[in-house]
Amino acid sequence: MGLNRWVPPLRRRAASQAGAGPVNAKVMTSVTLGAVVLGYALDGSGTAALSGALVFFAFPAVAVTNAIVQYLRADTLHETSGPPSMAVHPSQPAVAAASAEDVPRGATTFWDALTPLERQDLIARGDRHLYRGEDVLCREGGLAGEVVVILSGWTRVWVREGAEQRIIAFRGAGELVGERAALMIRDRSATVTADGDVQALRIDAPDFGAFLDAHPRVRGVLEQQVYRRQIEKHDFGDVQGNCSILITDITSFSSPARTDADREYVLGAMYDLMGEAFTASGLDLGRLYQEDRGDGALVIVPPTTPTDRVVDPMLAHLAAALRRHNRRAAEATRLQLRAALHVGPVQRGPKGVSGISIITTRRMVDAPAVKRRVAETGADLAFVTSDFVFDTVITPAPGLVDPGRYSRVRVRLKEASLPAWLMLEGGGSQLRAV
Repeated sequence: MGLNRWVPPLRRRAASQAGAGPVNAKVMTSVTLGAVVLGYALDGSGTAALSGALVFFAFPAVAVTNAIVQYLRADTLHETSGPPSMAVHPSQPAVAAASAEDVPRGATTFWDALTPLERQDLIARGDRHLYRGEDVLCREGGLAGEVVVILSGWTRVWVREGAEQRIIAFRGAGELVGERAALMIRDRSATVTADGDVQALRIDAPDFGAFLDAHPRVRGVLEQQVYRRQIEKHDFGDVQGNCSILITDITSFSSPARTDADREYVLGAMYDLMGEAFTASGLDLGRLYQEDRGDGALVIVPPTTPTDRVVDPMLAHLAAALRRHNRRAAEATRLQLRAALHVGPVQRGPKGVSGISIITTRRMVDAPAVKRRVAETGADLAFVTSDFVFDTVITPAPGLVDPGRYSRVRVRLKEASLPAWLMLEGGGSQLRAV
């Protein structure tokens, strides 16, 4: 084990006290010489002088032995792993005692992917907690106020389907649960329950956010975990084939009038409002395939879910929620949302999903004609659909859908263009169709 900065003062202190102990060498030397002179003066014999000499040599030997013992005690202090205030408690799991300076290759858990310094910082920001069997770490639909690192034991992740529980996954030592709190998503998407005793580190969401700010590299680690869990959760098997593709984009997201804190707030609000609107259509946004696009989202709805559920009553609820948000929002946190819906083939790959249908949907949401109409009307929601969606879903006018509020626009695809249909809600568009 290597030396650390706490050793030199301790060793110097030990060396300075080497003569200390039951007998001090300097004092006893003077006493011994005095005893020799006094003994000879009183007795006048050689025996007294010899006795004094033996005492003279005995006491320094004791002092030297005492110094050696003190030095050996001090020398053991160099075998420490750091300053005393950071020493690992004997009861702390081995997962917190890593000493490698770089991230291990092949790291498979969130904890494994952290460096020792990152781990120390995270430990300092959190509180250790022991969960007993069947204790709930976080509950589906509950407030996402903290993240939890499992140090030992196992947990199961499940969602409720009617009266039944559907297990999604099991999480063990080194894994992070409750990451939705770190992503500023307010509600839990699943319940996490302890299977037996679980030692864990709990960190409040604001403290975890400060940790990510202090260690930007860890954000990438967290994003990779979220992506892996999307794969695990949905298996991507249900997004093959002709899927409903929804892409959203926040208007003026990168505007200089917004701060980074404003952007984070607006993005979180978008996911919250979308989640509520999907719930109104009987869909769980947390269980659909999603990709965060920085200033918006890509949502893939499997072929087994009818496209009309993505439209009705989801759109009406989303438009109403956006109006409520914008009535109370400052200019920097106003949320104007463009959304495009298309249906087409989707392929999966090791890095995510792909297909010309996704590209077409992206072009629809970014169409200059759509952006121009939003700028002219100040609409809260701009919803654009392909001809196919308009003919098969919008025209039959289910529920809260009004085909009369849609107008035809053109979407450019490089050198070609295709027709689409646009509906605006809020702003100056409330009283007339575009």
